[in-house]
Amino acid sequence: VKYLVFMFNFVFFLCGLGLIIIGAVVQGFFSEYVQFFNNKYETPAIGIMILGFIILIIAFFGCCGAVKENVCMLNTFAGLLGLVVVCEIAACITVAVLRNEVKTAARDNMLETMNQYGTNESLVKDTWDDLQSKYECCGVNSFQDWFNSSLRHVPDSCCRNYSNGCAQGIILITPEEIAKLIIYTGGCFDSLQDSALSNLAAITGGTLALAVVQAIGIWMACGLVKAVRERYEVL
Repeated sequence: VKYLVFMFNFVFFLCGLGLIIIGAVVQGFFSEYVQFFNNKYETPAIGIMILGFIILIIAFFGCCGAVKENVCMLNTFAGLLGLVVVCEIAACITVAVLRNEVKTAARDNMLETMNQYGTNESLVKDTWDDLQSKYECCGVNSFQDWFNSSLRHVPDSCCRNYSNGCAQGIILITPEEIAKLIIYTGGCFDSLQDSALSNLAAITGGTLALAVVQAIGIWMACGLVKAVRERYEVL
């Protein structure tokens, strides 16, 4: 049992590293498009990164307890695992709430920031340009959204082949069949929403998978504690 607990903690250590990586990727996504998402969307990502670092410490603690067959350390290890499970449940609940909010929040923020494009808000312009070129889209629902904004024309970042002034020939009455030869005509909201939901799902999937691993760890730690106590009783 001792060696099984030791091997488990190695796997647990790798899970902690995995959570840190997932958290960093998700936090990077929401940070990149912070103009469209509130800062609270970064909270679960930061939370699981912190949780990942805590898990690294707990895994080291569990290894020491297994090697030394220290009942106190093993009990503490099992208790800490249980506490982490509670934190993971809280993280999953938070993500579930944010998943329901992301649809309306992102759309409203996108429509609002369109009116700031081309002003002194260079971060807004850079964010929109990055979004439209990366996801090959234009506007929120379609390219025509830009004609309802304060900009009144389609940005060059909507062009299929980017060049300065490439979208100037596109006007409100341009048929979509013609416009799509020059620019991306589909809106960005669906693509951005899908990416956001995928990132939030990664947090949920990672924490739930880790919770299963932790349940096994608690069971194994308790088994080792029982084995150590029985050995001492025999002695």
